[in-house]
Amino acid sequence: MSESFIQNLFAERIGGRQYGKSHAIYKFEKIKRAKRAAMAAHPGAEIIDMGVGEPDEMAFPEVVNTLCEEARKP
Repeated sequence: MSESFIQNLFAERIGGRQYGKSHAIYKFEKIKRAKRAAMAAHPGAEIIDMGVGEPDEMAFPEVVNTLCEEARKP
């Protein structure tokens, strides 16, 4: 597979065929920047991170148990 084929597979919502090649600031970086700015402006406030991945704490035990139960099903 050529790079152009792979590059063409990126969805427009992610950045399209120019993803990673342009100097545009993508949505996930915008979220990170907004979070940093909010934390700086309101250091005592609890901020819910709606970004992708990077959880800042463990999932509730009920969630982990349900995931385990569902993963064991054939």
